[in-house]
Amino acid sequence: MKFWNQYFTNNVTSSFLLLSLVSVGVVGGVAFFKAREALKQAAFNRLSVTATLKEEEITRWFEDQQRDFLLVTQLPDVQSNMKKLLSQTKSEQEYQAAYRVLSQYLVRVNHLKPNLKEIFVLNRSNRVILSINKIHEGQYEPLGNVTYVEKIEPGDSFAPIFYVSPFTGKPSVTLATPLRELTGEHKGIILAHLNLDRIDRIVRERTGLGKSGETYLVGSMVTRNTFIAKENDNRGEFAEGVSSKGINAAMSGVSGYGLYFNYAKVPVIGVYRWLNDQDLALLVEMHQEEAFAPARQLAGTIVAVGLVSVIFLIIGVNWLTQQLKTSREQLENYSHKLEMKAQEAEAANRSKSEFLANMSHELRTPLNAILGFAQLMERDPALTPKQYEFLATINRSGKHLLGLINDVLEMSKIEAGRVALKPVPFNLRTFLQTLQEMFLVRTEAKQLSLRFELAPDLPEFVVTDEGKLRQVLINLLGNAVKFTSAGGVTLRAKLGTGYRGLGTLEEDRGNNSPPLPPSPPLPFLFFEVEDTGCGIAPEEMKDLFKPFVQTSSGVQIKEGTGLGLAISRQFVQLMGGELTCNSAFGQGTIFRFDVQVQIAKLPEEVAQTTQRRVLKLAANEPAYRILVVDDHQENRELLVQLLQSVGFDTCGAIDGQEAVTIWQQWHPHLIWMDMRMPLMDGYESTKQIKEMEKSQQDTENLPASFSRTIIIALTASAFEEQRANILAVGCDDFVRKPFQEQIIFEKIAKHLGVKYIYTQQQESKQTQDYNSNLRSENKLKSGDLSVMPSSWREQMCQAALEVDADKIVQLIELIPKNHSTLADKLTKLVHNFCFDEILELTQGECE
Repeated sequence: MKFWNQYFTNNVTSSFLLLSLVSVGVVGGVAFFKAREALKQAAFNRLSVTATLKEEEITRWFEDQQRDFLLVTQLPDVQSNMKKLLSQTKSEQEYQAAYRVLSQYLVRVNHLKPNLKEIFVLNRSNRVILSINKIHEGQYEPLGNVTYVEKIEPGDSFAPIFYVSPFTGKPSVTLATPLRELTGEHKGIILAHLNLDRIDRIVRERTGLGKSGETYLVGSMVTRNTFIAKENDNRGEFAEGVSSKGINAAMSGVSGYGLYFNYAKVPVIGVYRWLNDQDLALLVEMHQEEAFAPARQLAGTIVAVGLVSVIFLIIGVNWLTQQLKTSREQLENYSHKLEMKAQEAEAANRSKSEFLANMSHELRTPLNAILGFAQLMERDPALTPKQYEFLATINRSGKHLLGLINDVLEMSKIEAGRVALKPVPFNLRTFLQTLQEMFLVRTEAKQLSLRFELAPDLPEFVVTDEGKLRQVLINLLGNAVKFTSAGGVTLRAKLGTGYRGLGTLEEDRGNNSPPLPPSPPLPFLFFEVEDTGCGIAPEEMKDLFKPFVQTSSGVQIKEGTGLGLAISRQFVQLMGGELTCNSAFGQGTIFRFDVQVQIAKLPEEVAQTTQRRVLKLAANEPAYRILVVDDHQENRELLVQLLQSVGFDTCGAIDGQEAVTIWQQWHPHLIWMDMRMPLMDGYESTKQIKEMEKSQQDTENLPASFSRTIIIALTASAFEEQRANILAVGCDDFVRKPFQEQIIFEKIAKHLGVKYIYTQQQESKQTQDYNSNLRSENKLKSGDLSVMPSSWREQMCQAALEVDADKIVQLIELIPKNHSTLADKLTKLVHNFCFDEILELTQGECE
């Protein structure tokens, strides 16, 4: 009995196991095929919707182009001028007038309707007599592949003729409409090449088609089928044409869907449509492997769960099915959201980059002319001290405006991640001395003390980003002077070592600090800027370093953009340190920061340059020909006059095309090339000149030492990485606007070996004398204004708050003549934009 029971149990178990395995297999197989069918139907529906939308958009686009083309050509004025242009009895004057009117009209049409890529007119002999592309005028145009359009009737279909363009090697469509007399006599033809980029974009849009989804258009090219539009343009791989079950069916005029092998012999699930109105086949396909992957995953999971536990087979399968379904839906939703976010971020970054490039060019270009002509005028030895003073004011104002522009652009570049360190060796003590001299005038004008306390062990030569360190110190010192009315400003600098930046200096470590890692300590410069000004309120400290945020004191003064501290902190962090602030409201503020540096081994590592002004070319120097290319006349004339003043032969060009022409005729030794111009920009012009130069050298077997033309780029771009793009097209060097004349002459000498005769800068002495007089004469006290009534002082305070120079000048004119010294001192303060000093003098007068 025991044996029987065991035998029965084994049989039952074996049978149950066998039945369970069969059940698992059946369930798994059924689940796979059911899921596969469901997925196939869902895929067909999705592909059909996509195909329908694209078909409607393509049809609408061709109808729009057909309508636009007829509207362009059938206007009465156009028809009238066309008749004059094609008339056999026309006078030359009538012909030229008609030619000019039609040329201007067609150019405007091309700008407004960019899909009409090129519009041109043929006479009876099929010769091009008018085209927006002047190169094609006079040539003959074959008419075998054009699509004729004479009128549009409701319900008419439109079947464009596709052909392979001999210029681009890509499928093209040309629309044509005949020009006839009232008698019906043929006079000529108007043609337009269509720009099919929009069709490409429509077809390439693959939203909702997965990773392997693909959409493409196929058209007939006489003897073979070829791609009209496709995401990956690989027409070269199918020189004999493309073929598949879907393509052949669609090209036969049949629309449908199914499973088949595509043109690349890959199994796909696809929808194919014959676009009868356009004589095109539209196919939307997805790889079967991707489409049916969820079904395979589901069946495999069911079998695996059944093998592990038969008892919980049903529960496990149902649970797992639900979990898979939920997970797949969540994953699809999450993937879709990620894709949308990535597209939005990419679009935002692209928009920001375009904004920065445009703003940099549009703002720096006029500043280049202002500062450049001021420098050019300073070269005149006949200038009076007063004129030097006016020029100095222009320079200071321009540089102040440039500083504000740079603040905004710098903040945008930081947010876009486009800022990088440029470490260079420099003399630190000379660097700090220059800063002290820069702020000495302002502090003395406000009767403040300015102290620079430098540690004895402060190195003379260091390596770090000199420009960013200078901007940080100028921002902090400028704020300290701006918000301090009594007392003084102190800058302290010392050398320390650390591992992580601020707070790791040896002098600043506390007893409770964690032990430092065993790696060698890094040298850091520690700076501290302290003032005795108004201080910062505690509630404003949390927003101190946010962009475009100003403290209440800054709002009252009405100066600055609120970007200085935000940019300073970003720069300090970029240099390996941290910027912090401690302030006592009503008593003063201390800003501290540290930056990582390298100690320069030898003073020779620091390039020492002497500020000398070029007077003229040295004796026996050859005649150098220099071409200046710039579409802005003021910038072009500035550089031309500057170079002519020292003895160079110069010539100007307004765009890249003219530069190429002048190069062919004049062969300049050096070209100053603006990179952003209409018609042909500096990139294309440089590329063409370098290619022609190389071709000339190869054709004429010229030696390797052949003197080639040097091309130096001029750009107002805010981005440093533009340098790589500019050098890649063939430029030999790079100068950013606004430029200093010394840089211009140094670049010419570097590339051409030019030698100059120099003279000491006369204006430097004039500026020193002016600054000296400013220090000695402008030391006004608030009591000096007591000679004027309180109402006058109140108006003066209000005008200074509003930075209204004209109003201040009018008030100065009211000062009695026996107080002319007071009037002169106030006038100098206005001319030098010292509005904060005027505010100090009138303190307490404003309500």
